Amino acid sequence: MDPPSVPARVIKVLGKIGARGILTEVRLELLKFPRTQVLRAVKGPVRLGDIIRITDGEVNVWRR
Repeated sequence: MDPPSVPARVIKVLGKIGARGILTEVRLELLKFPRTQVLRAVKGPVRLGDIIRITDGEVNVWRR
């Protein structure tokens, strides 16, 4: 069984992180809870406005 996932939209691309710059740090806005933002590291190509699915627990959550 797959873990539950939540769709989120990329609202800001912060830059490359990691030892070799493999990951991209992005700020996401959860689609189910539009005022909730999450800071995540994403592997692979990502652009502003992309929709990605978050599958694990949230670490850094901000509410406006």
